[in-house]
Amino acid sequence: MTFEEIKEEAKSAETLEKLFSLWKQAHAAEPNYEETTVSYWTYKRKEKYPPIEQESFVADGYISEGEYNCSEKKVLFILREANIVMYRKDEKKDSNGKTINPDKRCQSGFYKWFINDLKSNRPKQQEKMARMAYYLQHPELSEEERKKPNEEGMKKALASCAYMNLNKRGGGSFVDWQVFEKYIEKYKAFIVRQIKIMKPNYIVYVGPNKVDISASLDPQIKEISMWHTSYRMKGQERSKNPQYCLDKNVDCYMRKFFEKVKENER
Repeated sequence: MTFEEIKEEAKSAETLEKLFSLWKQAHAAEPNYEETTVSYWTYKRKEKYPPIEQESFVADGYISEGEYNCSEKKVLFILREANIVMYRKDEKKDSNGKTINPDKRCQSGFYKWFINDLKSNRPKQQEKMARMAYYLQHPELSEEERKKPNEEGMKKALASCAYMNLNKRGGGSFVDWQVFEKYIEKYKAFIVRQIKIMKPNYIVYVGPNKVDISASLDPQIKEISMWHTSYRMKGQERSKNPQYCLDKNVDCYMRKFFEKVKENER
């Protein structure tokens, strides 16, 4: 099938498995794919990394499909792209010692790492997402209880939400906006279909996007735009007496999130 034929079929996909299968086919069939793919990456020491492969596909979606489907308030985090350029050489190998195929990449383990051991990366991305999810999932609790989940509450909250990257080929540590915008424009039908399949009540955009997909979504979905979890929050005052988390970085981030939620409720 041609790229356009695959795109038309994707519009009626009923499961993520089917949609992702078509999405991978679209990557392989895409004409002039170089326009939507990070071709090389220069970082700090002027190191150049091999171009991201045409067939590269980083799967995302449910962290735990069962937990997500049981949640009364379904939360979907939308990120821009997986940071894979520099880390492909460290990818896991299969039982035969062969590196996994580029179209079988997946980063769900990044979130399960936190759920299993409460370990978070340096910017505390998993913890911030867990706290945001808990707050949105529990309107029945008092405001104070929603803002201060315990460890088990955070684990369950993260397990019962979902995440997706807009650019499924992957990118680097910062966004090449020209490439990114062309990818989103070309794959918008796939992106919108994924959201429709997952049927979230809330979408939290993690990091500002220059591409607006809101007009194509169900108006009942509540959308919240937040800083990226690795944003250093320069100029933002850190509280000397953190209210919501002893980590001042997380506390500052969450105070901004609570402000954003209130703005959206007005």
